[in-house]
Amino acid sequence: MSKYYQGKKVFITGGSAGIGKGIAIALAKSGASVMICARGKSNLDATVKELKSVGSPGAVFDYVVLDVSDKKQVQAAAKKVLKTLGGLDVLICNSGYAQAGEASDLQDHAFRKLMDVNFFGHLNVALAFQDHFRAQGKGDIIFLASTLAIFSVYGYGAYSASKFAISGFAQAFRQEMMLHNVKVKLFLPPTTNTPGLEKENEDKPPISKEMEMGSSLNKVHSIESVSKAILKWIPNRKFFGYTGWDSWLQYSLFKHFPEFTLKIADSELKAAQARLKKKNGSLK
Repeated sequence: MSKYYQGKKVFITGGSAGIGKGIAIALAKSGASVMICARGKSNLDATVKELKSVGSPGAVFDYVVLDVSDKKQVQAAAKKVLKTLGGLDVLICNSGYAQAGEASDLQDHAFRKLMDVNFFGHLNVALAFQDHFRAQGKGDIIFLASTLAIFSVYGYGAYSASKFAISGFAQAFRQEMMLHNVKVKLFLPPTTNTPGLEKENEDKPPISKEMEMGSSLNKVHSIESVSKAILKWIPNRKFFGYTGWDSWLQYSLFKHFPEFTLKIADSELKAAQARLKKKNGSLK
């Protein structure tokens, strides 16, 4: 792993499971001091113990119990993080969750909660630390969104809306912080084999599952491969980051050929519809 992280002070939201935990462990092995947050204390306790077992002697590992959608909680947590670590070099906004479903089947609160956690959670955390980074005149602020932050498909309207919002904010915030010599970057994680994916699959529309299984552009990645890609990308100058050829291809296709990409998605949807009807005679 890059020497870039040796001695760095890092805070990761959503760091007790999934991609966030994978990043935290990789950073600890690279010599960084790491603080994490999530809502569940038991998972945080277990993760910090693991970080201490693989991290460097003298490095700091700790956590704060936090609901990132609560702005006051975030502001208080930011003060604790800066005090515990003695500053901050890298902020990784990773918290979030997915809920799939047709727009007509989702209740209003589902749309709002996704925005509260996925978008406002990132916003609250970034703004809570922006004065620190401005005064410091350097650092990295990383937003983790999704490949579904650049295009969307059947059943992901609510989820994608919250991820598109992150992308829009990050692009403008990048310029604001650039004037203070602070880097702001956006990573687009692919479908990743996490506990969150298992939960997401519980109520995912069957046609969405079928489309994903039959897609030539969709691949399920491991937590380790995604974490490795993120840490390799952070030190470079590119704003957008992605994992593997499939993520790069999805990003490139929609960037350069958006109408063609929509046609590919439509053909995959129709193929999934046909397969479902052949299997059980309906889409349900």
